[in-house]
Amino acid sequence: MSFAYGQTLRRAGKRREADLLLQQARDAFHALGARSYVRRCDRELKAGGLHAKRATDLTGLTAQERAVAGLVAAGMTNKQAATELYVSVKTVQFHLTRIYAKLAIASRSELAARFRTED
Repeated sequence: MSFAYGQTLRRAGKRREADLLLQQARDAFHALGARSYVRRCDRELKAGGLHAKRATDLTGLTAQERAVAGLVAAGMTNKQAATELYVSVKTVQFHLTRIYAKLAIASRSELAARFRTED
């Protein structure tokens, strides 16, 4: 019951409440030895993203993400960075979205500040 309700809450955007229920369901399934249900709970918990590991520094980024981050942090627009790297603007946008998520930041200025502290 906790599992199904946790799924519903997660899909409704109530991640914290869902996380609690899914963790309880996972613990119960683990105690029963129901490994397939434990894996299902793990997938739901991962999809909720509350316990996702965040990169604390730039080493958690891929080489392409570091390249995009460096250019954007230096003040380039997405279009300029795309031209410099010979990729599309959409690719730069995709990488920026992943960079922001990995570094738990929300703006170009935060990215630039992070680059200044890493140097």
